[in-house]
Amino acid sequence: MNYRLGVDVGGTFTDFTLLGKKGDLTIAKVLSDHKDLAGVILQGLGSLAENCRMSTDELLKEIDLIVHGTTIATNAVIQQKTARAGMITTSGFRDILELREGLKENRYDYSVPPPIPLVPRQFRLGVRERINCKGQVLIPLDEADVIDAAAVFRREGIQSVAVCLLWSIRNPLNERRILEILQAEMPGVPVFLSSDVAPQIREYPRFSTTALSAALAPLLNDYLNTLETNLSKVGFRHPIRYIQSNGGTTSGGLLRQKPVLALDSGPAAGPSAALFFARFAGSKNVVTIDMGGTSLDVSMVSQGRIETVTNTDVHRYRVGLPMVNVRTIGAGGGSIAHLDDAGILNVGPQSAESRPGPACYDRGGKMPTVTDANVALGYFSNTALLGGTMPINSEASSQVIIDEIAEPLGISLDEAAYAIYSIVNENMANAVRRISSERGHDIRDFSIVCGGGCSPGHAAAIANALGVGSVIVPRVSSVLCSFGAAITDVRHDYFRNYSGLLPDCNFQKTAKAFVEMQDDAMADLAAEGFVAERVELVWEMNLRYVGEIGDLRLTITEVDLAANPCEVIAALYHQEHEKVYTFKDEASQIELMGLNLTAYGKRDTVLNRVFVPAKDVSETEDVTSVSIRMCCFVPGTRTETYVYDGGAIRVGDVIHGPSIIEEETTTILVPPGWSIELTRNHTWIMTSVELI
Repeated sequence: MNYRLGVDVGGTFTDFTLLGKKGDLTIAKVLSDHKDLAGVILQGLGSLAENCRMSTDELLKEIDLIVHGTTIATNAVIQQKTARAGMITTSGFRDILELREGLKENRYDYSVPPPIPLVPRQFRLGVRERINCKGQVLIPLDEADVIDAAAVFRREGIQSVAVCLLWSIRNPLNERRILEILQAEMPGVPVFLSSDVAPQIREYPRFSTTALSAALAPLLNDYLNTLETNLSKVGFRHPIRYIQSNGGTTSGGLLRQKPVLALDSGPAAGPSAALFFARFAGSKNVVTIDMGGTSLDVSMVSQGRIETVTNTDVHRYRVGLPMVNVRTIGAGGGSIAHLDDAGILNVGPQSAESRPGPACYDRGGKMPTVTDANVALGYFSNTALLGGTMPINSEASSQVIIDEIAEPLGISLDEAAYAIYSIVNENMANAVRRISSERGHDIRDFSIVCGGGCSPGHAAAIANALGVGSVIVPRVSSVLCSFGAAITDVRHDYFRNYSGLLPDCNFQKTAKAFVEMQDDAMADLAAEGFVAERVELVWEMNLRYVGEIGDLRLTITEVDLAANPCEVIAALYHQEHEKVYTFKDEASQIELMGLNLTAYGKRDTVLNRVFVPAKDVSETEDVTSVSIRMCCFVPGTRTETYVYDGGAIRVGDVIHGPSIIEEETTTILVPPGWSIELTRNHTWIMTSVELI
């Protein structure tokens, strides 16, 4: 066995990264087709096999692991194409999903309607039971109510059920009994218990997370079954893992237990890849911009730690589990430029996607897109992209921009195209500001890592807007998330509900709870083939000052719980609170809100270098431009710009802007005032002359 395969299914392209044990890389991109997943996978495998000079059957025998990221769960939530789900809850509490926490995303904008409930009210049924906050049974479960609810669900064609009872996190007895009854009354229908999916205090995050799992389960089950069956049919007999929303990987079996973890599956692998390449440049502070054909995903790594968030809204639905903090906006190569009713130019969020695509693809696209603007400005080739495999009709790009933007505004083609390019860049810069500057980080201390096929054409302009002087462009930037999938460790998160004022806590019980979670983690990872030496465990506590709405997750060690734990943890919390919020309040009482354990299954070999064998060139070979292209960096002026074949550039060569480097699956724009160098790890480092 020699290879790992990372697969990332996006809205426009499906990306493949084949990673050898020595760090050798082979990549492929094919157009996505969600109606023919098997065909897309086979096409990508065929392309990889051809590049490796072997048959598809031979390649499959050499792959020992496939890691898959997909947008299917995210798209289902966005498009409201989730399953017909039901919910059983404590009588009188069926409206938690709609009441949420009494807040709106923008509480002063009364014109924004509430999100459509994941489970319609008529399918949220109450049953008589009550457990109090101490776990004591006040009202026994009325099993007849559960049987009646099951009858309604059968009659209405319910495909999955969420069970969310009050204080089941203290005592799951009634939820487990409901599971037994539903399994007997509705055999084959998946049932999700809130005490298993999100065993944390606060009803709304727990109810919403469990409802998301139920709403996504049938679709995700069908998808995983189709993928695994198709790979089995072509001869693959080894493990398949999936990227979770927390940035780690897991098995299909565990993902089926918590389908909510499939949200943002693809983008969640990006930060791992960004951190991997940033280390080559000596940086631990990076912002990832992953600009594909449909959207832009932005994420951050600070001090070598991938930022995750809990109890956050994903497309207006609350998720109570850790998720990589990914901001997504409608800014991709296919984003459509249009004039609004006031005649003002807007770019996105609507996208031409892969079909019909930008006008230059010649597939029937009639609206100008960001890719069309890049072609019209001279930044992208006017003949072909993707190493010559995708013909480009530059005249179509120019004409559609003239017809839809330039003529209505009374401006030139260059002015219109540059306006499209500038607006989408500012939209993306604002997305970066929201996860960095607005959260207390100085973005000037960070580097930008490019992901997606379009990012390298926009990264320098975004960096200029932010005052960032360094941009890292991995040679696999166009398939960054699939590369991240191939290198990411397995991750599992475990939770225990434990709350109370810090001085009142029994730290022997908390230590015991951590040990119990640790035992569960070791068993789960052992089942996935990890020995103890390849397991890393992180203990965390959720804490807050009494009266605060939110809480902070604090990493602790077993030593912290050994002697004077109350004083030690309080001191650590004050320090963390000041770091995040710029102040601490040592006079306030601290409240423990829950316990968490994160377990990582680490890969057996450490990868210290990656390279693209087909791109190696002689050390004595001179770097020469392929051609000269007239590019527009200032409307009304065209500048001679050298165009280089990325495969002909040797390690250590420095190229000054303005210049363009054409790689097989992406185009790097080096504008005036910037220079770029190819490192030994097949990573481009682009730097600003003024800012560095």
